[in-house]
Amino acid sequence: MQLRLDDLWSEVRRVKGAPIPGVPKLFAIMRDEMALLPTFLQHYRTLGFEQFLIFDDGSIDGSSELLEAQPDVVLYRSESRYSTPLTIAYPDGELRKDRFGIWLKAALPHVEAPGEVVAYFDADEFLILPDNMKNVGQIIEDMSESSQSVICASVVEFFPETVSDLEKPMPGTPAGLFDAYPYFEPEALVRLKQGEQPDPFGISKTNRLFEIHEIGREKASLWRRLRGRGPKKRFNRSPRHKLPFIRRDAEIWQVGSHYASVAPAPDKLLTIAHFVFTAEFAAKIDRAREWRAHTESASKYDHYAELLDVMRERDGSFLSERSVRYEGPWQLRDAGLMVW
Repeated sequence: MQLRLDDLWSEVRRVKGAPIPGVPKLFAIMRDEMALLPTFLQHYRTLGFEQFLIFDDGSIDGSSELLEAQPDVVLYRSESRYSTPLTIAYPDGELRKDRFGIWLKAALPHVEAPGEVVAYFDADEFLILPDNMKNVGQIIEDMSESSQSVICASVVEFFPETVSDLEKPMPGTPAGLFDAYPYFEPEALVRLKQGEQPDPFGISKTNRLFEIHEIGREKASLWRRLRGRGPKKRFNRSPRHKLPFIRRDAEIWQVGSHYASVAPAPDKLLTIAHFVFTAEFAAKIDRAREWRAHTESASKYDHYAELLDVMRERDGSFLSERSVRYEGPWQLRDAGLMVW
């Protein structure tokens, strides 16, 4: 199957609501996210989003019913799933073999909000605004005034003190999330240059944990041992940046979660708090390994399962000498994780 961005209605149906032109909009793809969904909606409403364009990817845990009851949610469904293979025909003529979900990220906001800035976040991603900013309307206004169409964000993983903290109840508010999982590592993750795509040069917390606990390492072959070389790494990266704000028009479109058809602004960088290590960690691993919809057939989640087992055996700590407790956006700015 080959799809262009304008082929939305051949594959997707709008089952509730309609976009309102000009209001701040957030697009998301959800599947069985009840543990975080109410908190997600509360957080982004507080930040100033007035409408949520949400694709329900076959939820069976109550997410669908919750979304249908929200007056500010425009809801979409399809017979295809996120992992359905296809070829994407981008407006510049590029053909790329990928998955339905990757096409959807570009196509749905492109068709439903032409010419508008539409944000994109996953259910476990919580945008942190700069301390001099009141709401996302200021981001969109700033983009318009400076003629910038794409804004990048550092994706910073937040975590608790020890693995035993994952057994505590899941928080039900945004403030509760930051209280329960308050630590991060204040190191820059992405480098921006004029006219260039983001350079994710930093090391994510996930990768540090994999290294510390030797997760995902293969045994060295005889040839490599004879040459004094260690085993190859199977998994070599975790998201360190994302493009959460993109103006959707004929020249600008999203390519996955991390790139767009044009380079992002070189002098602006937001921060997304990524709540990976929560009370839902084990359940999320199980779902991801069952669905196999993520990159590289969800191999990262195989590594996460191994990590969780090892840390439970050792009652492991998430903390390192780099870890600090989050207090405010100024820490992110000082660390090079936020520029505005």
